[in-house]
Amino acid sequence: MKKITIALSLSILASSHAIAGSADYVYMPNVEYGEKEVDFKSGTAKQPDGTRTTVNSLGLGYGATEYWFTEIYLKHEREGGNGLTIAEWENKFQLTETGKYPVDIGLITEIGHPEKVVGLGF
Repeated sequence: MKKITIALSLSILASSHAIAGSADYVYMPNVEYGEKEVDFKSGTAKQPDGTRTTVNSLGLGYGATEYWFTEIYLKHEREGGNGLTIAEWENKFQLTETGKYPVDIGLITEIGHPEKVVGLGF
């Protein structure tokens, strides 16, 4: 119980200012070997200046090993009339065995290549 309390306290301190994008979500560290995934995310948010930001992404993923999940996807972000298309490669690593400890721990890495697109929607 003490480990959970310490981990929870540290996570609350570290996340006092959470910043999330329009199509972001919480990652779970669990990986399933052989899992195949088609992932579609979409979101929109109104900015303080009145403009709207819209994000759409489409990804293909695979559980390559018992502890590594890899995914490639295209993401399009549009704010007002300007757009940005990003090709990204995301990797999720499961560092602890699921359920063995009070908290499951993992690591996410993401590499992206942006390309500016003006006045084009996704």
